[in-house]
Amino acid sequence: MTQSDTLGLLAVKGVQLKVFCQIFPVLRHEVLGPLSSASLAAAMLRQAPEGASNEAVQQRCERLAGDLAEMLEESVGVVRELEGWLSDAGATTPCGDLLQECRKLMFSHLLLSRHGIRWPEQVVHADVPVFSTRYLVLAWLLCLLPMVPADAHLELDASEPGVWRARLPEGGGAEQPMAFNPQEVELLATAAGWRLERQDRCWSLHLPAASSA
Repeated sequence: MTQSDTLGLLAVKGVQLKVFCQIFPVLRHEVLGPLSSASLAAAMLRQAPEGASNEAVQQRCERLAGDLAEMLEESVGVVRELEGWLSDAGATTPCGDLLQECRKLMFSHLLLSRHGIRWPEQVVHADVPVFSTRYLVLAWLLCLLPMVPADAHLELDASEPGVWRARLPEGGGAEQPMAFNPQEVELLATAAGWRLERQDRCWSLHLPAASSA
């Protein structure tokens, strides 16, 4: 690997780390949510209802123990999934599933802003790499959102094979600091084999040939 390739790889990793920092609060909540519920269930296990029969207490404890085990298992599963953000295991997923995950991850950003995203109702099927595509799509959206006017929506379109489009509404967005610049989004797209096409009011991501075939 040449020095240029090494620097390029480090630049890609740097942008991916920025994306991870943006969505980490959501991932942290997914881990802590089940743990908080498990702590509550454990506290309830230690408190027997007054006047309850031994049989009723046993049934209650068994039910809470089952709930506790399920919550802990869920939390462990989420922690294991975090590894998929740090290293590429080569996994692929349908486009619709990946966009649905990105929708969930973007929720906190949209909750605190005066603009939103209109997610596509129809998504043409294709399998895409989870690791690189997830980072690319999130950087794409986080870069575009500051350009959306207040009380307006960024409109996503995935109804055409091989391309996803994000259309900006008329009117300029308020002056806001941008978490990402277009060059960083283009860097992730190129590294993942995608092609970013930028127009005044529409940014298009063209899928890799193997995915859109």
